[in-house]
Formats: sequence, structure tokens, C-alpha cells
Amino acid sequence: MKETHLFILWENALSKKEEILKDIEENFTIIQVFKITWSKEEFANNLSRFYGTKLPKGSGKEQHCGNGSFLLVVVKCENPKYEKRITSHGEEVVNSNMFDKKSYYRELTGGGHRVHGTDTQKETNHNLTLLLGKNVEDFLNEYKENWNGEIIELNQDLIGAKSWKNTNEMFYALNNCIDYVILRNYEALPEEIYLNEHNDIDILCTSYENTAYVLNAQKVFENEPDYRVHYKTKVEDKIAYFDLRYVGDNYYYKKLEEDLLKNRIYNEKGFYTISNEEYFYTLLYHAMLHKPKFSEDYKNRLIKMEQAKNLNTEEEYLQTLKKWLIENEYIVIKPIDKSVQFNKENAKKLGALLYIESEEEIEKLEIENKKLKEELQKVRQELINVYNSKSWKSTEILRKISNIIRK
Repeated sequence: MKETHLFILWENALSKKEEILKDIEENFTIIQVFKITWSKEEFANNLSRFYGTKLPKGSGKEQHCGNGSFLLVVVKCENPKYEKRITSHGEEVVNSNMFDKKSYYRELTGGGHRVHGTDTQKETNHNLTLLLGKNVEDFLNEYKENWNGEIIELNQDLIGAKSWKNTNEMFYALNNCIDYVILRNYEALPEEIYLNEHNDIDILCTSYENTAYVLNAQKVFENEPDYRVHYKTKVEDKIAYFDLRYVGDNYYYKKLEEDLLKNRIYNEKGFYTISNEEYFYTLLYHAMLHKPKFSEDYKNRLIKMEQAKNLNTEEEYLQTLKKWLIENEYIVIKPIDKSVQFNKENAKKLGALLYIESEEEIEKLEIENKKLKEELQKVRQELINVYNSKSWKSTEILRKISNIIRK
């Protein structure tokens, strides 16, 4: 099955441009070649967002790669082959056709990372979206013919630099670059995104750092502690606020967070949301566990949902939440983010088996459960051994005879 990939020849690799382009043509089908120029004032931020790591102006990476115009070569890999390779993130399964050529071009340009190449389709989608504002599908719809030898020149920064044109552009980038889901308060989106810093959009993602880079977002307060994930970005030169929850932050139990991402639904308005059932129970959890008391505001919101039918008292709501947690093997855990309130009283009402203070307690329980399972397995095996033994079989015959005599 054919795949779309890309190479980037940063400025300091362009001395080998002709040689590399010739080799790419011999091994891949070139779809299009672009010469891209980023603005000097945005170059460092573009580089940071593209690689998902903080690279200040004049960083070693920038000096190594160069901060001038670079070449983007989008290719078609006719016969992708996925194998294990050692990458900067450790051993991973990658398209070895791309990875091995990228390694060769890097050696050709003096070593280091003067040449970039995508290892997977997911990475290609991410890179194309940020570089050109088009995912793989939309790019191929526009460039249907193979490269005619003409290099297209573009003077533009990454999508969303300085400000997003509109909310649709911002969500388009998120949809194609990040695994995320909006947890609540999305009914009025994308129209009512310009809220104050106390009415932010709650996003759950796999990595809040990567999400912040894609959003081109900065912390609301520069001196916030690391656990605080309150961010802002510009949309149409107005400010939009986000709380970037992430898998493993204990905002919800990790398994619940993983399930929310796995079960996410694409909303016709252009972004990912959770199911109606998950919305009810996570909102109920939020109202019961992340707030000092079960307020009328949240109760009024929950009453409108189907799952709240026949629920009246706070105790009934709490028991309904408890039942859902048990059925799905979720527990309640104290969030890492200390700015999130935690209602320990309600947590304790759910019972000892559902309330865990920290990850260490989870690990301890998992170890104890593992030991118990191992012990039960040993006992089971011993019973099987006894049952299969000659002495057991002999006594079993005698027991049967005795039973017959008694009758």
C-alpha cells in the first residue's frame, strides 16, 4: 500500500541538494517540492512547534540546521516496509525505506540532523498540517500530478503563527496533529471560544506539551508551577483559554482517561468530543470530586441529561456515580494539579476500594493483586497435580464404591 512521506533539507543541507534530489527520484515518486522561507522573528518558535521541544532563538539546533530557506520534498513511497530501528525516542517500528534514506542523507550532509524525514504516516500528517496547513488527504487532492521539476516558493510561517485565522483553522490543526478530546462545555463551540480565563476549554490529550506547541499556546501565568496546565492562544487576535489535561495526570483515573480518548467522537462542528454517557458521568465526577460541594449549577446541567432520570438527592447522584465506576473498573484519585480542588469527603463516601490517594497506592495494589493471583495459580496447580495422582484416583474409586453401598 502506497504511503505519503516527506523530507526536509534544512538550509545547511542545501549544498547537497542536487545529489539528494537525484537519489530521492530514484527511490521514491516525488509529488511536489517547495522552497519555504520562514520569517526571522518566528523562526525559533516555528522550529520549537515543529519538533515539539523548546528551542530558543539561536539554539544549537537552529545553528546546526540553519535559519534560512529550506526545501520540503513530499514523496510517495510505493512499497513501505515497517521494521524496528533505533530512533531518538528509542527502538521504534518505522518505515525503514524512509528511515534508512534519511540516515544516508544525514551522513551525506556531514552528520547530525540537517535532513529531516518522516518515519510514519502519522508524522507526515502532523508535519504537512503545520508546514502547509493541509493534512495528507487534502494535500493529495490539491497535488494530483507528480512533480514536473518546478519548485514552488512559499514565504510563510507554520499554521497558527502569531494568531489563528479562526477556530476552524485551529481545530483543523489539532485534529491532524494531536490525539485529544474536549471534555465539556463544547455546546457553544466553535462560535463562543473567546471566554475569560475562568471559563476555559478543558482538553484531554496524550501530551500537554505537544498540544501546547500545536496550539501555539503559552502559559497564562509565566511563573506557574509545572503541574499547572492553564494555557492561552490567539484566535483572530483574541484570547482563548485552555486547561490541557493529559493521560496520567490523575485528573481522572488513567484507565478512564485512556477510554475517553479511545472512544472519542468526531463532532460535526469540527472537533472531537466524548459520548453522551461519558459526558454525564465525567461531569458528575467533576461536580462531586473536583468541587467543594455539589452545586445547583451542576445539578441543573445534569438534570437535563437522560442518565439523571429519577435522580433527586445528592446521595442518589453519588451512588449512581459509584455504580458506574465499579462497572467500568475505574477509581477516584487525587489530581496531580494542586489547583484542582479535591472533595476528599465525597471520595471517602465512595468506599475504600474506589478511592486512592496516589499512584504509589495503585502500584502497591497492583503488586498485591499480582501476588494473590500467583498464589491462587500455585494452589490451583497443586490441586490439579493431586487430582491427577495415582493415590487420588485410587481413593476416588473407593469413595464411589462406598457411596453405592450407602445407597
